[in-house]
Amino acid sequence: MEDWIYILNPNKDTFDGEPSDKETVRHLAHADPELDLWLSRRNRMSPRDRLWFFFSQPESAVAAVAEVDNEPQEDPDDREFSYRVDATLLPGPTDLLYGNPVSRDELELGQVRSVQKVKPGALKILLARAGL
Repeated sequence: MEDWIYILNPNKDTFDGEPSDKETVRHLAHADPELDLWLSRRNRMSPRDRLWFFFSQPESAVAAVAEVDNEPQEDPDDREFSYRVDATLLPGPTDLLYGNPVSRDELELGQVRSVQKVKPGALKILLARAGL
């Protein structure tokens, strides 16, 4: 099992037209947890990997988590984001992270890319805050 940081910019990224802020994602975790997410490159994701959602604004922090449902699939119709992956938000852990997000400093993030692996030290903090 791998753990990945998935960057969301609420001013740019949307979920079915709704802003991708932590309030919307928390609501989706309970109301409609199945997601179809874009990737600019394949990444070596596997089913049961975790995606930790890092919200770039207004507070840079992880405040939601999902589980990957299947391996990323190529999307030949999208030139900018040529891969897609299905994932399911985890309601309980997302609620805990929403109430006590993990900051950028705690994640030891240097350069922020759209998707990157979680560092071992940060994983301990993420798992604890999410109750996993």
